[in-house]
Amino acid sequence: MAVCRLAVLSAVLAFALVGPAFAADPIEPRADLTLKGQIQFPRAQSMYVRTGAKDGSRLTVALGFHGKCKGGGLGELWASNVAAKPEVRVRDGKFEAELTGTSRNVGGVSGRTASYTWTFSGRFTDREVAVATVSGTAEVRNGSKVVSRCEIRKPASVRLAVRSA
Repeated sequence: MAVCRLAVLSAVLAFALVGPAFAADPIEPRADLTLKGQIQFPRAQSMYVRTGAKDGSRLTVALGFHGKCKGGGLGELWASNVAAKPEVRVRDGKFEAELTGTSRNVGGVSGRTASYTWTFSGRFTDREVAVATVSGTAEVRNGSKVVSRCEIRKPASVRLAVRSA
């Protein structure tokens, strides 16, 4: 009986001294990087993310868009590397933001502008690699008149990494 008590007591002490198991520390992106990738739309579009010069958790983003449109102006709209605002913050290796951007002279037509709204979310899998999902809408205007409303039909994924030129 004493042997059983001793075995149980030593097992309890061993687990108590080991302590709780913790998940890996969150990944913090390196500062002053440009991560590039292709958003996996039906027609792939380029995008990039720049980390802050001194703070890797501040991201400047340029997104792509490929969506079907309704209205009399366009049937489809696609664009690459459209500058988006505001700056995105990384917390615990993850990010999520609603971003906006504008492109001018859409389709080569003077005075036609597209205003985009994106939902951009993802996480860093390494200090120099991120995976994300992009979805959104766009409104195309010719002057002040709305000619088309466009939508990304299905959220698309992207893998962003440091690419050599």
